[in-house]
Amino acid sequence: MPKYSLEDSILLYKSVAPRNADYLFPWLYSVYDNTYLPSIDINFKHVLSLDKTKLTIFDVLVDDLADNAKLRDRRLLEEAIRIPWNGNKKSNDPYIIVTKKIWIDCIESIRNYPRFDEFKDIFYFDLDQVMNSMRYSYLVNTSDFSSMIEDELYLNHGVMVILHCDMDLMCSPNFNFEELKKLRPILHWVQDVAHIGNLLNTYPKEIQEADFSSPIISLGVREGLIDKSTIINDPEYAKANLLPLVSRFEQKMIDNLEKIKNNAVSIKSINLIDFYNRLKEVWEAFLNREQYWDSIDKYKEKEELFISKKINNNKLKWIRM
Repeated sequence: MPKYSLEDSILLYKSVAPRNADYLFPWLYSVYDNTYLPSIDINFKHVLSLDKTKLTIFDVLVDDLADNAKLRDRRLLEEAIRIPWNGNKKSNDPYIIVTKKIWIDCIESIRNYPRFDEFKDIFYFDLDQVMNSMRYSYLVNTSDFSSMIEDELYLNHGVMVILHCDMDLMCSPNFNFEELKKLRPILHWVQDVAHIGNLLNTYPKEIQEADFSSPIISLGVREGLIDKSTIINDPEYAKANLLPLVSRFEQKMIDNLEKIKNNAVSIKSINLIDFYNRLKEVWEAFLNREQYWDSIDKYKEKEELFISKKINNNKLKWIRM
């Protein structure tokens, strides 16, 4: 069983990062606890939900080093990205120490899944795509590097849906491995749906954080609706000017859902129609996450205080667990 509870993991996260974790991560846990491949052994349902949430905490810690203008740090980003492959390397940085603690706790649980060895190479391949999406985000945020094609190639890996499905498959005793080649394209469409739901829900926060790697923000910059200085100096104006782009992403989400539905019957060892129905519920959950936005102002106040303390105290305190 995992060593850290969800509460332990959130406390670890909060010791080095300012995000409104008390709402965000329990909310994500509830999403993962209700959205999974229906092929899993139900005895692993809650372990999977917890491990997916911890993996997301790890992902957010790494991602903020690429995306958040106040936390962005190329050296720390590369060090954090290498943790899954270089976990024995020592670090004195509290942020890296906490990030590594979350990763190690998570992967030690994942290694106990019944079909871990069978899917291990695929899992690490997909994890590499997640980490590469953060390198791409860093480049977009620090240079004029963005393009529509590369946004679509790289950025949706940040939501880790395919990686989470790898974990589900590790706990799916009756999944036919021969069907994986048919399943993988479907999982990419599923991941894109989740990515669109996430970006439409979070781009106002990403404007506040001056995160130019959000696809709706980078598209707005490319099409001349906003520019980077506007995002920094007048975020409310930038947010209003991006509204015309929302329908494009919603239509893409609808198209992907149709592809998933049409191809679900090709997979015999998983009831993907049931998964498709759950996915639509997740989309609604993203659109209705009002409590998250109600807490943004408090989060920003907390973030400003946190960043100020970080600047004035290079030796942050963190939880030793």
